[in-house]
Amino acid sequence: MIKVDSCFISYLLSNPSDSEATGDNAAIAVEVRLAQSQDLKSLAEILTDSFFPTANYWSFLRPIFKLGIYEDLRGRLRGDTPYYHCLVVSQTSVTATGPQEIIVATAEIGLKSSAFLAVPIPYISNLAVSPDRRRAGLARRLLLKCEQIAREWGFEELSLHVLDNNLAAQSLYLSSGYRLQKTDGWLINWLFNRPQKLFLHKKISQCGDRIQVSGLWSED
Repeated sequence: MIKVDSCFISYLLSNPSDSEATGDNAAIAVEVRLAQSQDLKSLAEILTDSFFPTANYWSFLRPIFKLGIYEDLRGRLRGDTPYYHCLVVSQTSVTATGPQEIIVATAEIGLKSSAFLAVPIPYISNLAVSPDRRRAGLARRLLLKCEQIAREWGFEELSLHVLDNNLAAQSLYLSSGYRLQKTDGWLINWLFNRPQKLFLHKKISQCGDRIQVSGLWSED
């Protein structure tokens, strides 16, 4: 186990990119950056694949879901909201025709207020990774980048929701320091046999605190 300063991790994540070696010795640059309008199509695809997989009975409605996601996200990107960011993880490889970038993961961070919260706090939503890019540490990179943004906004805590039947996501969040605060709408969900919506919360480590991780980039 290696002890790494939390601010050092944030510094690495804020760098424009880092490179990963592939089997054919080509370099792939991996970057966490703000989403741009040209990313919308890829983001809608990733979110649709994550939240409306083709194996489900509503697969014939995927084009409608994808269009709705596209328009909702486009509206948020166009909005002039000071406390909102849509993040993407991009991978750029060098090909015979030049650099080629693909979007492989995304997450959004904004402020959330509710009766449960005394004041609005940073809230992470729509965290999704392309199915063929999962278990490569990309989701954890997005979580760490969100922590950095929350600090820059002047906050010391973060929150998010996860469904109780999404065990992989729960494992990621709990291992990243999030803790269960409450279960939203548990009675309605129980009556209609729907997954419970868990509200998780995390206190952000301040600069100088030490956090323990297995290597520099942990697997999600």
